[in-house]
Amino acid sequence: MSYVVAEDALVVILKTVSGFGATNVSKGDYRILGHGIEKALVLQPGPFSRENLAPGIIHTAWVVLVELYIAFKGEISTIATDLRTERQAVINMVDTYPTLNRTAGITLGVLEAGDEPELWAVGSRQWWRQTMRVTVKEAGTVVYAE
Repeated sequence: MSYVVAEDALVVILKTVSGFGATNVSKGDYRILGHGIEKALVLQPGPFSRENLAPGIIHTAWVVLVELYIAFKGEISTIATDLRTERQAVINMVDTYPTLNRTAGITLGVLEAGDEPELWAVGSRQWWRQTMRVTVKEAGTVVYAE
């Protein structure tokens, strides 16, 4: 398995969150923010760690950064409410699939933390962005060549 497999599995799950799909969920492509949408999720690779448990047995913890964007429109209280609602929907969906829908090799996929929301601009549009960290744990084996 690899980071790409973990990220792909997470994308499939996130596209099932109400109001999200192919037009507003992307893997690293910020161009979706310029298409007039009101909310989006952009996934980016984060840090990772590996642990050798025994010869040939390695566990990897991949971090996927899930950036939630809410278009900045109207009253700040409305935007804050939208951010709370959408964030909770993402959390609930990830919690529902702790092995990312039984993806081979994944032992746990959990949304562990989120950064402070911040104002973010793309062109003439402004967004509230919150970055959440999903840690995906993978059990794997290594075949030695020596």
